Amino acid sequence: ARRHRTLVAVAPVVASGASDAGRKAIESLLRMKGVKLKSTLLTALASKIAEDPFAKVKQLIQELIERLQKQAANESSQKGWCDKSIAEATQRREYAHKEVSSLNDKMAFLEALKEQLDVELADLDTSMKENKDAQAKAETIRGEEKTESANTVKEAGEGLEALSQVIDTLDKFYKSAKNQASLVQTKGHKGPEVEAPDAGFAEGEAYTGAQGESGGIIGMLEIMKSDFQRTISETESAEKKAEQDHTEFLTESGKSLAEKGEAEKSKKSQLSDTSTELSSSKTMLTAEMAKITSAIKELMELQPACLDTGMSYEERSTRRDDEVAALNQAICILGAFDEGGATGVNVAAC
Repeated sequence: ARRHRTLVAVAPVVASGASDAGRKAIESLLRMKGVKLKSTLLTALASKIAEDPFAKVKQLIQELIERLQKQAANESSQKGWCDKSIAEATQRREYAHKEVSSLNDKMAFLEALKEQLDVELADLDTSMKENKDAQAKAETIRGEEKTESANTVKEAGEGLEALSQVIDTLDKFYKSAKNQASLVQTKGHKGPEVEAPDAGFAEGEAYTGAQGESGGIIGMLEIMKSDFQRTISETESAEKKAEQDHTEFLTESGKSLAEKGEAEKSKKSQLSDTSTELSSSKTMLTAEMAKITSAIKELMELQPACLDTGMSYEERSTRRDDEVAALNQAICILGAFDEGGATGVNVAAC
């Protein structure tokens, strides 16, 4: 256990009849204590006492006591400063270590989030491009289909109009032919005589057309007319359905693009925030690492003055107390010889 002693300054002792016996007793005491305490201070003083006048011995011992007292006060103050400085530097280092650990965890999370957002944005970009390409392709195909349908309807319409005119003309012809002569064939004529094929009716007989076959011809034309009408109707119906499907596709595709656009906007904003936070965390990490470096440097600088002193503060304090006790004992012996002369009758009391 550490011993605590009060460093006592001893009042000057008036030398009277100091002898070599007193000098030798003090010298012997200091050498013995010097060896025991491994104190070069005491052994050096013992050698000096052996050389200096006896009258100066008191002054040497007194000065040494005062020196040790001052050293004790200074060292106590330095120990307080060392303890405080080491504690503060250690606290800064430990706090910075915790911050670095926390920042490393945070940065690992942010790095993973950034990579995930990069992948998701790349997927969104690809998907949106596919949507736009599909829309462009659908527009091209729809345009081609629309042109083809328009041409089909136009051609069918033109055919229908032509057939309608033919049917109307034939219908009028057959109806009027029944009531009046349309053609008259005669044999009397001027000019070279030409043999003509038999027309199928007598000279002067009115031609009324092939009334028996009129229904079949017009019927066939009516079938052709209905084909054209069906073509127009089916084409227009198909065109209407195709246009409706195209509109629905564009609506759904546009809705999908809008949703993906909003998702892309949100993820880009999140990516920007993540990148900013990651950059800020890196800056903070650099600052905390600098704090750790500074604290470690300070602790290393404190080590020679506060730690690497060869002895602990407690050990130095204990030895210094023992040295002062030995010096006080020497003062006591000196007083005994001053009072008792060469015999030093009161030395045992010291």
